[in-house]
Amino acid sequence: MVFEKKHPVRFEAFTSEIVRSVNDNTRRIRILEQGLEGVRSRTSALEEKVIDEVENIKKWLDQLSVDVKDVSKKLTEIHSEILKINKELDKTARKTELKEIESLLELYNPIKSQFVTADQVRRMLEEVKKKV
Repeated sequence: MVFEKKHPVRFEAFTSEIVRSVNDNTRRIRILEQGLEGVRSRTSALEEKVIDEVENIKKWLDQLSVDVKDVSKKLTEIHSEILKINKELDKTARKTELKEIESLLELYNPIKSQFVTADQVRRMLEEVKKKV
């Protein structure tokens, strides 16, 4: 047994199988690396887009804040103007008050009203007494 003849090992077939396996694995690794590079590139592009969108949103929110402050300021001004107008309206006469003044003016208007003299009143009273 010790001196038995051993079968010759075929290194050529063995090395060619190893080379083929290494080449196949190298090709697979290259494909995986290319896919990984594509994923990295898309991730990088997405990150840039997200950063741009965040900056745009920040700008939009800043402008919105300025607009809200401006609207708030204008509303405060409008409110103060309304208060001034209400104070002025309180000083003016109401419609009913104007109607009362108008009726009093019509009553005292010498052009429309007819005034009677004392003699005319006496005569009218005498006529009423005669009727009664």
